Amino acid sequence: MSTIRALCIAEHFQFGSLFEHLSGQTHAARIRDVISLSPEEGKRAFVFDYGVCVLFEYDYESEKRLLDQLRKFAINPRENYVEEELNYQLCGEQGIKIRHDWIEIDDLSELSCLALSHAMAQSIKLSFFEASIEQTIKKTKYIPETLAQKGTIALSRKKLARERGRVYLEKSHIILQFNLLDTPEFIWEYPELDHYYQALSRYLEITPRATILKDRLEVIQELLEMMADEQKHSHSSMLEWIIIILIAIEIVLFFVK
Repeated sequence: MSTIRALCIAEHFQFGSLFEHLSGQTHAARIRDVISLSPEEGKRAFVFDYGVCVLFEYDYESEKRLLDQLRKFAINPRENYVEEELNYQLCGEQGIKIRHDWIEIDDLSELSCLALSHAMAQSIKLSFFEASIEQTIKKTKYIPETLAQKGTIALSRKKLARERGRVYLEKSHIILQFNLLDTPEFIWEYPELDHYYQALSRYLEITPRATILKDRLEVIQELLEMMADEQKHSHSSMLEWIIIILIAIEIVLFFVK
């Protein structure tokens, strides 16, 4: 039984330095923003610039050695890796079939494996964001609950601005930076490999998951924006009362004189 393992180990890699380091130790090639490694017969690894690696037929020791090297060039490395694993085998029938985490594929060339790896890498990066957003939801859960119970909440403008910035950053990562909703440029260059990528992408439900994640972020963002508007309204009301009190004081002083 052959396995594909995808691991998200960091936010980013120092990609140029990492490629220079790996090319000095093993057979390495750069295909756009992916480093392709083939250290031994039957083994393949693809390292993506957004902190993900996809491994074909790596045993525990080989995987550990590679991950130790990758961590040296990781930006914001994770203590606990996000992992995903599928099984695969070469079959005589044309095309690709996927069921019950088992892939049957008619071609295991470097480019075909890279097409599969793009889908695996997107899926595992989504899992990373899903875990991150779950933490954000837990941290902000008290806000609507407190509002429903008390009708108000004491939240500083600085803390609220930080939360809004963090949610917007997560959203921009998903939509703008990591192209999780787009077909990789590699597939546009090799359209004959599109059916491999699309089959695994559909199986891993990348587009629906990314859409749901974006919707959850929008709900949190709307809540925080509502809180920001409420703070602005409270601040404006306070200024209005200060102006009214100052006018009243001025009137009193005028009559006293």
